[in-house]
Amino acid sequence: IGTSLCEDDRLDLAKELIELAGDKLILPVDTITSKEFSNDVGHQIVSVENIPSNEMGLDIGPKSVELFQAALKGAKTVVWNGPMGVFEMPNFARGTIGVCEAIAKLDGAITIIGG
Repeated sequence: IGTSLCEDDRLDLAKELIELAGDKLILPVDTITSKEFSNDVGHQIVSVENIPSNEMGLDIGPKSVELFQAALKGAKTVVWNGPMGVFEMPNFARGTIGVCEAIAKLDGAITIIGG
């Protein structure tokens, strides 16, 4: 995960939850990374398996947006807690906007959004 934050004391719980969720858990497949927490520095799209050790993930990538949009099609209830990236910075807001647009297009769905 490069320089992204990780709570090492919660890794066992995370692994347990991933196992319990099985194929119902959808995780990002790509991410937008940068060396700094700033909108004004360079950034790149990389696979989640290839995050550079000196960079942090600041948004989900375009393939992940498509993955989440496809998973949301036809949903009748959506509970969403928190943005996909640092949406306050335009270079890292596309993931949040893409998922939000997919939720907004749901016909008759109950949506609960917070975070």
